[in-house]
Amino acid sequence: MKKNKKGFTLVELLAVIALLALLMGIAVPNIISTINNSKRNDFLADTKRMVAKAEYLISASKSDRDTVRKTNGAKIYRFADLNAKNEFPSDADGGSYNANSYVKVTLDSGSYKFCVCVLGSKRRVGGSGNTCNPTTASDCIDSKSLTGIDIVKDS
Repeated sequence: MKKNKKGFTLVELLAVIALLALLMGIAVPNIISTINNSKRNDFLADTKRMVAKAEYLISASKSDRDTVRKTNGAKIYRFADLNAKNEFPSDADGGSYNANSYVKVTLDSGSYKFCVCVLGSKRRVGGSGNTCNPTTASDCIDSKSLTGIDIVKDS
């Protein structure tokens, strides 16, 4: 009598399942890390765009420039000022930016210095905890420091 062998044995199926589980165990953490890095980069890009918007606003308004040129003067652009045309509808994690986020412009040795505190739903640049206080020097990160992703803090 001739045996008709169709299908896979239980051992073959278990071997395939074990191999797929091993591949998933390696791939999933890498995929999650890539997604998280992408969100951090998006958050940093939004922060840089906020600094660029503050730079535009300071150059467009003579009264703002005069405010900054006073002795120890500063102009603080709150998130509402920076998002007037809804350029930042949501942060990189799908939440919203905190209304206390700001870009502070000061004059330092004849050139403008931009200090940043941006709070998102899960990340922040500058600030401490979940607060942004423009009068606290420790909350100030110079815009030139925005080149490294390590300034984005995950909460």
